[in-house]
Amino acid sequence: MRKLLPVLLCAAAFGAPSAFAANLVADGDFAQASLSAWTQGGDTSLQSVGFDYSGTPLSNVFNRVFWDGNSDSAGLLGQQIATHAGYKYRLEFDLQRFDSSYGTTPVANDSQVLFNGAVVWHQANTSGDWTHYVINNLSTDKASTWLQFSNRNLYDYTELDNVSLVLTAVPEPSSALMLSLGLGGLLLAGRAKRRRRG
Repeated sequence: MRKLLPVLLCAAAFGAPSAFAANLVADGDFAQASLSAWTQGGDTSLQSVGFDYSGTPLSNVFNRVFWDGNSDSAGLLGQQIATHAGYKYRLEFDLQRFDSSYGTTPVANDSQVLFNGAVVWHQANTSGDWTHYVINNLSTDKASTWLQFSNRNLYDYTELDNVSLVLTAVPEPSSALMLSLGLGGLLLAGRAKRRRRG
């Protein structure tokens, strides 16, 4: 028991912070040049991964991005993420809605982000250069949670890049208290066992 306790304490003290920095999204920067890590749905006819040839001031022709082209039906792109019930997460992503009509027709689009089936971000009828978005305090009650991006575009297209989901907080103090009580119980049980032997 004496040898096990320092290992448990070190794991509790040093193991958790490293999990906070890890991106839970596979291929969130689309560097693999495919959508093999992602699940597509809805209208996928104009979805692809390619270089950013939009020519906007913040574009980079050497950077691979996800494209969702002009179609009146919504296309979905998602991943099922390994999560923990009650934990908090932060989602970050870069999005560009390029107006391919160059202002000759009204912008008509609808973009949503869904986490655990709920819409956590929504914008409609907008266009513009690359913008970085951050959504804090996302939570789930499941061990596996869907993260999905929904796009519907008319006369334009949407580009997505740099998707990351990171753990930001563990459950409320009551869970930490239970962990402390459990470790304390193990310590007391080990001490009682040593006294009976001696």
